[in-house]
Amino acid sequence: MRGLAIMDVLIPAGQPLSLAEIAGATNLDQSTTLRLLRTLEDARQVLRIGDGKRYIASPKALRPLPLLHPLEQLRREADSILRSLAARVGNTVVLVAFLGSERLVVDVMLAPNSLTPYYATWLHGPLHASGPGKAYLLSLDDQQRRAALGPEPYTAATSRTLTTWDAVRHDMQRSAERGYVTVADEFYDGLSAVAAPFFSWSGKAVGCIAITGRTADFNEATVQKAAVELLNCTRLMPLQVTSLSWLEQLSGRY
Repeated sequence: MRGLAIMDVLIPAGQPLSLAEIAGATNLDQSTTLRLLRTLEDARQVLRIGDGKRYIASPKALRPLPLLHPLEQLRREADSILRSLAARVGNTVVLVAFLGSERLVVDVMLAPNSLTPYYATWLHGPLHASGPGKAYLLSLDDQQRRAALGPEPYTAATSRTLTTWDAVRHDMQRSAERGYVTVADEFYDGLSAVAAPFFSWSGKAVGCIAITGRTADFNEATVQKAAVELLNCTRLMPLQVTSLSWLEQLSGRY
């Protein structure tokens, strides 16, 4: 576990780190940190560079997936769909894969002058208040949704967050009729999203596409336009992205 804590520090680091910096970030003493770094170095997870006193995550740690891995193929095959969508709606577009009950960001496509929100690889935003979270809930039945959400009241990120099962259920019923979910100031004030799941050929929801932008730019007309473009793209996914059948197996939704 302590070795993983070191990797959690090194992988997102924008520059090589010293022993003292790594020890401080992980709350470990320097002798323990040095011993763990040597073990990680032997495993080719960490590299020493420069004067040999600074450390970076290795290529093996930074890009562990082979080029033909389903997630890498998904990113490449969906690129033109995302790029075109971002250009048409003028907002940030995010491609997310569902792995079990988790949401993994596969790619982010920016449009000129669009928001550039930070997306961690692994999304932890509340299911009931984020675009990818609601899209995941949309792929479940009511019993599964209640289990995924846990006990009420649900955590309120803003004054607009839905915090009761009745409110979420009503939102999901409306979303199911439209085929997409909306978020308006429910996770961050001033931030809105439209999202929709995409499906494999067997009808399993294996991920979603989300459009994110400023709430001030998301009036009823722009949401409707974005939703039409979004649904057109999710329908294209199984036709253009052959890796969805592999993703279905990887996601556990078979």
